[in-house]
Amino acid sequence: MRLKTVVAALTLSLICLVPRVSFADSLTLTGEGGQQVDGFNIYPYYMTVTGPGGTNTAVSMSCLNFNREVTNGQNWNVNVYSVAGIAPSATIDGESGVDILADAYLYNQYAGASGNSQLTSDIQFAIWDIMDPSGVSGESGLDTNAKNLASAALTVANSLNLNVSQFANDYLFTPSSGYSGGEPQEFMTDPLPPAVVAVTPEPTSLLLLGTGLLGAVGILRRRPVKAYARY
Repeated sequence: MRLKTVVAALTLSLICLVPRVSFADSLTLTGEGGQQVDGFNIYPYYMTVTGPGGTNTAVSMSCLNFNREVTNGQNWNVNVYSVAGIAPSATIDGESGVDILADAYLYNQYAGASGNSQLTSDIQFAIWDIMDPSGVSGESGLDTNAKNLASAALTVANSLNLNVSQFANDYLFTPSSGYSGGEPQEFMTDPLPPAVVAVTPEPTSLLLLGTGLLGAVGILRRRPVKAYARY
Protein backbone atom coordinates (compact mmCIF):
# COMPACT_ATOMS: atom_id res chain seq x y z
CA MET A 1 0.00 0.00 0.00
CA ARG A 2 2.87 2.31 0.86
CA LEU A 3 4.50 1.56 -2.49
CA LYS A 4 1.39 2.55 -4.38
CA THR A 5 1.25 5.82 -2.48
CA VAL A 6 4.88 6.62 -3.29
CA VAL A 7 4.44 5.72 -6.96
CA ALA A 8 1.36 7.92 -7.19
CA ALA A 9 3.20 10.82 -5.58
CA LEU A 10 6.18 10.49 -7.92
CA THR A 11 3.93 10.25 -10.95
CA LEU A 12 2.01 13.33 -9.88
CA SER A 13 5.28 15.21 -9.38
CA LEU A 14 6.40 14.34 -12.90
CA ILE A 15 3.07 15.37 -14.38
CA CYS A 16 3.28 18.72 -12.63
CA LEU A 17 6.62 19.37 -14.32
CA VAL A 18 5.24 18.76 -17.80
CA PRO A 19 4.29 22.04 -19.51
CA ARG A 20 0.54 22.43 -19.15
CA VAL A 21 -0.35 25.14 -21.63
CA SER A 22 2.60 25.69 -23.97
CA PHE A 23 0.63 23.94 -26.72
CA ALA A 24 -1.85 26.84 -26.58
CA ASP A 25 0.77 29.49 -27.29
CA SER A 26 0.99 30.72 -30.86
CA LEU A 27 2.81 33.33 -32.94
CA THR A 28 1.57 35.50 -35.78
CA LEU A 29 3.98 37.50 -37.94
CA THR A 30 2.49 40.97 -38.29
CA GLY A 31 5.35 42.85 -39.94
CA GLU A 32 9.02 43.77 -40.10
CA GLY A 33 10.45 46.85 -38.45
CA GLY A 34 13.99 46.88 -39.76
CA GLN A 35 15.91 47.44 -42.95
CA GLN A 36 16.45 45.04 -45.82
CA VAL A 37 19.89 43.70 -46.73
CA ASP A 38 20.37 41.58 -49.83
CA GLY A 39 16.57 41.58 -50.07
CA PHE A 40 16.17 39.98 -46.64
CA ASN A 41 14.41 41.55 -43.68
CA ILE A 42 16.62 42.34 -40.70
CA TYR A 43 15.71 42.51 -37.00
CA PRO A 44 13.22 43.38 -35.59
CA TYR A 45 10.28 41.21 -36.60
CA TYR A 46 6.92 42.21 -35.12
CA MET A 47 4.87 39.34 -33.77
CA THR A 48 1.57 38.79 -32.00
CA VAL A 49 1.92 36.29 -29.19
CA THR A 50 -1.31 34.55 -28.22
CA GLY A 51 -1.68 32.40 -25.14
CA PRO A 52 -4.20 31.41 -22.49
CA GLY A 53 -3.24 34.52 -20.53
CA GLY A 54 -4.20 36.94 -23.32
CA THR A 55 -2.64 38.56 -26.35
CA ASN A 56 0.46 40.72 -26.70
CA THR A 57 0.80 42.72 -29.91
CA ALA A 58 3.87 44.20 -31.59
CA VAL A 59 6.39 42.09 -29.68
CA SER A 60 9.82 42.54 -31.23
CA MET A 61 11.63 39.29 -31.99
CA SER A 62 14.76 38.15 -33.73
CA CYS A 63 14.66 35.58 -36.53
CA LEU A 64 17.20 32.77 -36.04
CA ASN A 65 16.86 30.69 -39.22
CA PHE A 66 17.85 31.79 -42.70
CA ASN A 67 16.53 28.74 -44.57
CA ARG A 68 13.00 28.78 -43.13
CA GLU A 69 10.35 31.17 -44.34
CA VAL A 70 7.23 32.79 -42.92
CA THR A 71 4.87 35.33 -44.42
CA ASN A 72 2.98 38.25 -42.92
CA GLY A 73 -0.20 37.06 -41.29
CA GLN A 74 1.01 33.48 -40.90
CA ASN A 75 0.13 31.88 -37.55
CA TRP A 76 1.52 28.73 -35.92
CA ASN A 77 1.70 27.02 -32.54
CA VAL A 78 4.93 27.21 -30.60
CA ASN A 79 6.97 25.68 -27.80
CA VAL A 80 8.69 28.16 -25.50
CA TYR A 81 12.05 27.64 -23.83
CA SER A 82 14.01 29.67 -21.31
CA VAL A 83 17.43 30.03 -22.92
CA ALA A 84 19.13 29.99 -19.52
CA GLY A 85 17.80 26.44 -19.03
CA ILE A 86 19.16 25.07 -22.31
CA ALA A 87 22.26 22.92 -21.95
CA PRO A 88 24.98 23.14 -24.64
CA SER A 89 24.52 19.39 -25.19
CA ALA A 90 20.77 19.73 -25.81
CA THR A 91 19.05 19.48 -29.18
CA ILE A 92 15.89 21.53 -29.70
CA ASP A 93 13.95 21.64 -32.96
CA GLY A 94 16.95 20.13 -34.72
CA GLU A 95 19.32 22.83 -33.47
CA SER A 96 22.17 22.26 -31.02
CA GLY A 97 22.18 23.91 -27.62
CA VAL A 98 25.52 25.53 -28.45
CA ASP A 99 24.09 27.22 -31.56
CA ILE A 100 21.04 28.44 -29.64
CA LEU A 101 23.20 29.89 -26.84
CA ALA A 102 25.49 31.53 -29.40
CA ASP A 103 22.50 33.14 -31.12
CA ALA A 104 21.19 34.32 -27.74
CA TYR A 105 24.56 35.91 -27.03
CA LEU A 106 24.31 37.78 -30.33
CA TYR A 107 20.66 38.65 -29.77
CA ASN A 108 21.61 40.47 -26.57
CA GLN A 109 23.93 42.71 -28.61
CA TYR A 110 21.06 44.26 -30.57
CA ALA A 111 20.43 46.68 -27.71
CA GLY A 112 23.89 48.17 -28.12
CA ALA A 113 23.42 48.42 -31.89
CA SER A 114 20.37 50.69 -31.70
CA GLY A 115 20.63 53.31 -34.44
CA ASN A 116 23.58 51.54 -36.08
CA SER A 117 22.11 49.87 -39.15
CA GLN A 118 25.38 48.25 -40.22
CA LEU A 119 26.00 46.63 -36.84
CA THR A 120 22.37 45.48 -36.67
CA SER A 121 22.81 43.84 -40.07
CA ASP A 122 26.07 42.21 -39.00
CA ILE A 123 24.44 40.76 -35.87
CA GLN A 124 21.51 39.38 -37.88
CA PHE A 125 23.74 37.73 -40.48
CA ALA A 126 25.99 36.34 -37.74
CA ILE A 127 22.92 34.75 -36.14
CA TRP A 128 21.89 33.23 -39.46
CA ASP A 129 25.46 32.04 -40.15
CA ILE A 130 25.49 30.02 -36.92
CA MET A 131 22.32 28.04 -37.67
CA ASP A 132 22.31 28.05 -41.49
CA PRO A 133 25.91 28.57 -42.66
CA SER A 134 25.39 26.98 -46.07
CA GLY A 135 22.26 29.01 -46.76
CA VAL A 136 23.69 32.42 -45.94
CA SER A 137 27.11 31.75 -47.47
CA GLY A 138 27.86 34.10 -50.35
CA GLU A 139 25.44 36.82 -49.25
CA SER A 140 27.06 40.25 -49.09
CA GLY A 141 25.49 40.81 -45.67
CA LEU A 142 27.75 38.09 -44.29
CA ASP A 143 30.77 40.39 -44.26
CA THR A 144 33.99 39.98 -42.28
CA ASN A 145 32.55 41.61 -39.17
CA ALA A 146 29.48 39.35 -39.24
CA LYS A 147 31.70 36.28 -39.52
CA ASN A 148 33.86 37.49 -36.62
CA LEU A 149 30.75 38.06 -34.50
CA ALA A 150 29.54 34.53 -35.22
CA SER A 151 32.93 33.05 -34.33
CA ALA A 152 33.12 35.01 -31.07
CA ALA A 153 29.58 33.95 -30.10
CA LEU A 154 30.36 30.26 -30.66
CA THR A 155 33.48 30.62 -28.52
CA VAL A 156 31.35 32.00 -25.69
CA ALA A 157 28.69 29.29 -26.07
CA ASN A 158 31.35 26.55 -25.99
CA SER A 159 33.03 27.96 -22.89
CA LEU A 160 33.37 25.56 -19.98
CA ASN A 161 32.71 28.52 -17.70
CA LEU A 162 29.64 29.75 -19.56
CA ASN A 163 27.69 32.27 -17.48
CA VAL A 164 24.06 31.39 -18.21
CA SER A 165 22.78 34.34 -16.16
CA GLN A 166 23.36 36.53 -19.23
CA PHE A 167 20.45 34.66 -20.86
CA ALA A 168 18.09 34.99 -17.87
CA ASN A 169 15.51 37.06 -19.79
CA ASP A 170 15.89 35.43 -23.22
CA TYR A 171 13.21 33.08 -24.55
CA LEU A 172 13.27 30.84 -27.59
CA PHE A 173 10.08 30.19 -29.59
CA THR A 174 10.14 27.08 -31.79
CA PRO A 175 7.33 25.88 -34.09
CA SER A 176 5.32 22.89 -32.84
CA SER A 177 2.27 22.55 -35.09
CA GLY A 178 -0.42 24.40 -36.96
CA TYR A 179 1.70 25.53 -39.89
CA SER A 180 1.48 24.75 -43.59
CA GLY A 181 4.26 24.55 -46.14
CA GLY A 182 7.79 24.81 -44.83
CA GLU A 183 8.54 24.84 -41.11
CA PRO A 184 8.42 28.38 -39.66
CA GLN A 185 11.51 30.06 -38.33
CA GLU A 186 12.60 30.05 -34.73
CA PHE A 187 12.41 33.38 -32.93
CA MET A 188 13.89 34.88 -29.79
CA THR A 189 12.65 37.67 -27.57
CA ASP A 190 13.32 39.36 -24.23
CA PRO A 191 11.48 39.41 -21.85
CA LEU A 192 8.83 36.69 -21.88
CA PRO A 193 5.56 38.19 -23.19
CA PRO A 194 2.81 38.29 -20.55
CA ALA A 195 0.54 36.25 -22.81
CA VAL A 196 2.77 33.22 -22.35
CA VAL A 197 2.09 31.66 -18.97
CA ALA A 198 4.15 28.47 -19.24
CA VAL A 199 7.64 27.70 -20.48
CA THR A 200 8.61 24.28 -21.75
CA PRO A 201 11.43 22.78 -19.64
CA GLU A 202 14.70 21.91 -21.33
CA PRO A 203 14.12 18.35 -22.67
CA THR A 204 17.37 16.78 -21.45
CA SER A 205 16.79 17.86 -17.86
CA LEU A 206 13.21 16.58 -17.91
CA LEU A 207 14.33 13.24 -19.30
CA LEU A 208 16.99 12.87 -16.63
CA LEU A 209 14.48 13.73 -13.93
CA GLY A 210 11.99 11.22 -15.25
CA THR A 211 14.67 8.53 -15.41
CA GLY A 212 15.66 9.28 -11.83
CA LEU A 213 12.08 9.01 -10.63
CA LEU A 214 11.58 5.70 -12.41
CA GLY A 215 14.80 4.43 -10.85
CA ALA A 216 13.56 5.43 -7.41
CA VAL A 217 10.33 3.53 -8.02
CA GLY A 218 12.34 0.45 -9.03
CA ILE A 219 14.35 0.56 -5.81
CA LEU A 220 11.21 0.91 -3.73
CA ARG A 221 9.62 -2.03 -5.50
CA ARG A 222 12.59 -4.31 -4.83
CA ARG A 223 12.81 -3.59 -1.13
CA PRO A 224 9.50 -5.26 -0.09
CA VAL A 225 10.42 -8.40 -2.05
CA LYS A 226 13.64 -8.83 -0.07
CA ALA A 227 11.83 -8.21 3.20
CA TYR A 228 9.21 -10.90 2.51
CA ALA A 229 11.93 -13.37 1.43
CA ARG A 230 13.24 -13.53 4.99
CA TYR A 231 10.07 -15.23 6.27
